[in-house]
Amino acid sequence: MPEMAAGNVHVDLGNGLEAYLAVADETAAELLASDDRWVATLREYDLHFRTRLWSEGAPDTMALILFMNAYQLFLAGVRTALSGHSVAVFPLLRTALESAAYGGLIAAKPELTTVWTNRHRDDAAKNACRNAFTFAKAIAPLKDRAPDIHDLAVLTHDGAIDFGAHPNIKGVFGHVSLDEDRSDDFAAVTHTSLYSARHIETIRGLCACLDFGLAIIGVIALAGAFPSAQVVSELQALNDAKNTATEPYSAPP
Repeated sequence: MPEMAAGNVHVDLGNGLEAYLAVADETAAELLASDDRWVATLREYDLHFRTRLWSEGAPDTMALILFMNAYQLFLAGVRTALSGHSVAVFPLLRTALESAAYGGLIAAKPELTTVWTNRHRDDAAKNACRNAFTFAKAIAPLKDRAPDIHDLAVLTHDGAIDFGAHPNIKGVFGHVSLDEDRSDDFAAVTHTSLYSARHIETIRGLCACLDFGLAIIGVIALAGAFPSAQVVSELQALNDAKNTATEPYSAPP
C-alpha cells in the first residue's frame, strides 16, 4: 500500500509470499468445502473433461497435446479463481481457450502441424505460424456449426482483456482504492489482489471459469467430425448447469 505526502512515498507490500499463499489456501479451502453451485459445476466440467470429452475418439497427437494443454491451463485458472485472485484468472483462461482453438484448427487441417511445430525455426517460419494461427481463424468454422459456442468463445476471449488479461486501466484500477481522508496528510493507495470467498470479485473469477470452461469444452468437442446428438446433448447439459450457477450474478438488477 503506497502512502504519499509532500513528494514522499512509503510502500508496504505486507508479509509477502507466505502470507499470500496462506490467505489463498484458506479461501480455496472454504470454497471447496462449501455447497456453492459454481464450484459443483466446475467439478462437473472436470469430470466431463476426463471421462466424456474423448468418448467418440481422440484426435491426432498434436491436436490432442494442445487440448491437454488447454485442460491444464483451465485447471490452473480454476485454482487461481479459488484463491480469490480474480484478476490473475483471465490470462490463464484466455491462453487455455487459444490452445483449444489451435488444437481444433490442427484437427481440421493436419497439414498445419508442421507450420505450428516449425514456429521457432526462423523469422519466416514464425511469420507463417502467426499468419496461420490466429484465434479468429481457428474458431471461424464454429460460426456455422455451433454459433452459440462461437459467440461464447469470442465474448470470453475478448472480454478477458478488460478484466485482467492485459494491463489496461480497467483491469488494473478496478482493484485500486484511494483514501485521502487521513489525519497524517498522506493519501493511501491500496491495490487488492486476494478477495474473500464471498466477495463479488472472487465470484467473478469463478463465473469466468464456467464461461471459459464451456467454451473450451465446446471447441474441443466440436473439432473434427460433425458431433453426434449425444455430444450436443451433453454440451447443452453443461450449458444449463452453467446458467443455473451464474444466474444470480448475471441477471439485470
